[in-house]
Amino acid sequence: MIALVRARSSLRRLSDVLNRVQLHVVDVENWEDLLIAQRPIDAVIHTATDYGRTGVSLSKLVDTNVVWALRIAEASIQAQATCFLNAGTALPPEVSPYALSKYHFAQWQMLLAENSETSFVDVALETLYGEDDDPAKFITHVITSCLDNVERLALTTGEQKRDFVYIQDVVAAFARLVEFYTGVQAQQCSSRYATYAVGSGVAVAVRQAVELIHRLTGSRTFLDFGAAPHRTHEVMFSQANLAAMRRLNWAPQYDLEEGLSRTIAWWRLHKEERLQCAG
Repeated sequence: MIALVRARSSLRRLSDVLNRVQLHVVDVENWEDLLIAQRPIDAVIHTATDYGRTGVSLSKLVDTNVVWALRIAEASIQAQATCFLNAGTALPPEVSPYALSKYHFAQWQMLLAENSETSFVDVALETLYGEDDDPAKFITHVITSCLDNVERLALTTGEQKRDFVYIQDVVAAFARLVEFYTGVQAQQCSSRYATYAVGSGVAVAVRQAVELIHRLTGSRTFLDFGAAPHRTHEVMFSQANLAAMRRLNWAPQYDLEEGLSRTIAWWRLHKEERLQCAG
């Protein structure tokens, strides 16, 4: 197993498996040659992305989510990868520059797949959450705010519905896709490009999810629904159609309350450590 990382990347989340992974730094000029030298490769899983949350320029966002991703995809073909799995998004392209860049890369994957022996699989992820996630993400922000008992949490009305999917279910979905696309059955598919929706298959109002976090954390935080405006082009309903994944014998194993309970337990355990880092 190999992993492509940036020189400045944190390897904290890989600490348990580092002894089984070959690391290659992608900041060097010949990183593509390093990947190609590993051929033939069973599968490439591409999860690197830029959400554009820190005021990053549009050109930098496109460079990361389209151009750099395209370089990995092309190198994967040269490395004779059986399949290339991309962590995409269920968000429609008009929602944000991030969603638009993901949409554009999906189009490039379709083009690459036309004349390739590598299968390209775009995984349309719904609203992902779980332990040790980015503090800037919505669910993590709500959890840490409630655990810290902040005085007030400004929120939208919360009427928009989202498909919240727990990280362990997403990992299992990727594992199942790798298993399928490196097997004999996938080689019989007429198309080298496919997209799969991955979520819980259940749409839940954001307000309901926030109130559940509030209850599970036993928080004293005032939930100020309606204090924040909806973002431009807000998606009011999103729910994964799991038919394609179910045909591969995959289904989510965690409902929202269990997934949130596990996530909250992790953040509660690491609360002191997190506050020390923030200080």
